[in-house]
Amino acid sequence: MTLKRRMLFAAFLAFGVIATSVVFLVQEYFGAVASQNVVRESLEPAADSARSLVSAQANASRALTDYTLLGTPSALERMITAVERMEVLAQQIQPPIAGSTDLTQLLTAVQASQRAWVSTGVEPITAAMESGRGKRARALTQASTTTAAYQAMTEDAQLLVTQIDRQRDSAADLAQGFTRLLGVVLLLAGVSATVLLAGLFLALRRWVLQPLASLQTDLKLATHEAGHEHVIAGVGPPEIALVAVDAESMRRSLVHEIDTAQAARQGLLQEAPVVSALAAAYAASPTIEIAGLSVFGTSQSAEGVMSGDWWDTVIRPNGTLGLVIADVSGHGAAPGVTAIQLRPLLHSGLRAGSSPDEILKVASTILFESDFFVTALVAVIDQHAGTITWANAGHEPALIVQGDKTASFCDPTGPLLSSLGGHWETRTQQFRPGTLLIAFTDGLVESRTAAGATFTTHDLSSFVRGCDAPVRVNAEEISQRVIARARERSVDWQRDDITLLAVARPL
Repeated sequence: MTLKRRMLFAAFLAFGVIATSVVFLVQEYFGAVASQNVVRESLEPAADSARSLVSAQANASRALTDYTLLGTPSALERMITAVERMEVLAQQIQPPIAGSTDLTQLLTAVQASQRAWVSTGVEPITAAMESGRGKRARALTQASTTTAAYQAMTEDAQLLVTQIDRQRDSAADLAQGFTRLLGVVLLLAGVSATVLLAGLFLALRRWVLQPLASLQTDLKLATHEAGHEHVIAGVGPPEIALVAVDAESMRRSLVHEIDTAQAARQGLLQEAPVVSALAAAYAASPTIEIAGLSVFGTSQSAEGVMSGDWWDTVIRPNGTLGLVIADVSGHGAAPGVTAIQLRPLLHSGLRAGSSPDEILKVASTILFESDFFVTALVAVIDQHAGTITWANAGHEPALIVQGDKTASFCDPTGPLLSSLGGHWETRTQQFRPGTLLIAFTDGLVESRTAAGATFTTHDLSSFVRGCDAPVRVNAEEISQRVIARARERSVDWQRDDITLLAVARPL
């Protein structure tokens, strides 16, 4: 992942945290508001019933007074109905306020004071009226105990009404206050997110992108200018500046190596023109461009400019891609001459459309009187059929990595090429989009670390499968990475010739 994408990922992560916090707060807000609305809606009927209770108490008192003055049955009936309604209303208030201890206690006090008024005033007065003692009943109506009981009842009822209204209004105020708080928090979150993103973008541009662009420009100039003399300047933050310093150090070393190589090449051209011409002809492997495939090959000699390793590619008459990688035993000029003899024969066999096993059979005839033996892998890739067909004459098994990172090898299908002859078998495997083939000589996998460990085919497979898909389908890039990895861990890199050929089928 690029540094730019990492910074953007961090920005979006921060924005996600802010957004998540806001969403959580909104959820809490709606939960709180819903809870307060439930409280308010449940207290509304309780408040109405409490007011009706106060009215019923007043009606009961007036009906009792009318009954003592008039003695009519209708007044008695109104008084009894009012008292019964008082009890019913008290019971109606109880369920909505069950969750409030304070209101429940007040309701209990109201019910107790109502019973006290009934027992102290209502019952004695009605008993006196029923016995015909109207004067006694009127006296009881004006008695201090009756008046005090009625006053206590009405005060308790009014206090209950006041407390219910207060809690209902408190719930409404809390919901309104929470709404204002949510608005402020959302505004602050929006401003914070905007400032964060703007600051992150400016910091990314100033401290990372601009220094990287400057470093990229210097690297391009140092690469493409004649003589590679452009100096790479260290700019930007310390991390990027250190990279520029290392790049400048590498440029100076490369310029020195180029100067040395040019001097050596001039000496070779002046003193050994035949060897130089042979080396040029031997190294000439034309770059193949074929639709649907990415091809790259490279070869490095352990001694001088000639080696016994080589690779070759050719477009066959039917449009398929033929490829060869081979290794003559030993290294130096003599194996190089044998390679020069074999190479055109294998090339011609591929161009003529022969099968891989037939090509190996013909090639073995050249070695009937030779002291050398040769390992070779001949393969044909048909991108239209999605297959690879190969024959392997004792060569290192080529690695095939599919798009899903499953790996397999082009194992030997017969003996190596030598004066003893032999028989070879041709095998076929799928070569679908996203597949990579890496063929190599033993110089790659036999390089050793300081501890003596080789770069095994398993190490090669693990390294290639660990690369991203865009790298695996770029033949040149994956080849350079494999060689760089093997060379980095090796302490005897030039102990043998090294050749590598990669063919990838992009998605």
